[in-house]
Amino acid sequence: MRSLGVLFGLLLSFAVPAKTLVVCATGQPRAQCEHAGPHAIQTAVDRAGDGDVVLLRAGTYSAAAFTDVPYKKYVIRGYVAIRNKRISVVGEPGAILDGSGGPPVSAIVVEGGEVSLRGLALRNFRAGDAEDDLYEGHGVFVIDAAATLSELTIEKYAKMALTGRGTTRLVASRIRIQDGHVAIWLEESAHLHLCNSIVRNNDSAGIAAYANSAANVYNSVFDRNQDDGVYGEDDASIFVTNSLLLHNSPYAVRVVGNARAWVGHSIAFGNAAKSSEPEGKHSIRWGKQVSEVDPRVKLDYSLPQPPLGDPDVRGPRGNPTTVGLSEVAACTSLL
Repeated sequence: MRSLGVLFGLLLSFAVPAKTLVVCATGQPRAQCEHAGPHAIQTAVDRAGDGDVVLLRAGTYSAAAFTDVPYKKYVIRGYVAIRNKRISVVGEPGAILDGSGGPPVSAIVVEGGEVSLRGLALRNFRAGDAEDDLYEGHGVFVIDAAATLSELTIEKYAKMALTGRGTTRLVASRIRIQDGHVAIWLEESAHLHLCNSIVRNNDSAGIAAYANSAANVYNSVFDRNQDDGVYGEDDASIFVTNSLLLHNSPYAVRVVGNARAWVGHSIAFGNAAKSSEPEGKHSIRWGKQVSEVDPRVKLDYSLPQPPLGDPDVRGPRGNPTTVGLSEVAACTSLL
């Protein structure tokens, strides 16, 4: 009988429905939420169980406290730390995490588990010291975890907007990274699928991939990044298709060491130089339909007429996608 009781208890635990934990920013009416104030997001994350949703009401959430997450010789100081959980953090339109006040911190640190982040704006996260091993000033820093990101804006950040370390697997769609330092940093064996996104006007690389990391980029834009559009080092690999590489410097695509890159069905226009690879190596492969003609993009980076369309990148109806954020690219189905 005791074994039946244990089994019944386990079945009940599996049947517990997912909860939504509602968070409000400081100054909002408490009647609208369960958690409010400067520590509200972290409190809700700590109380969330597997499958739960932390819902952020519209408003500005200012970093007032932090959690230190150690990784190798570094300490990532996070305003919000999500450790070994399977949860979603979702923002209503107008939900903003702002790092301009309070102590220097990174916005969100994810260690282990499986996390979804959607509908958030992260801005003004700053660093106390740009060169030390205390990591502040990052946007989303993911360690040995699976993370999906959609409908995020990360801007005006001091260090890296999106970082994948260790065995991390990232799927990112409809994100905008702009006006910061390194947009995307990958190391160890981190793997990124990026689609339907804009990476623009950063003072370092759009993607910087190291060690054995890999980036697969679909239907995205890299515009006016100042330390290469995409960059690979060590044994990293980068795949880009159906995308725009515009006005980057010094190169649209650069690899060093044993890193490799493949670009096809894309436009590379207005870059200071198209590419750079180690002397004597053919580490960058330019595939079919790569144009260097001015695409005359619209304000949303869509094209006056869609000359691209990788046949292997298909939308929900099986049609080849074209550049433009209204389109749906291959990795969206992974979200």
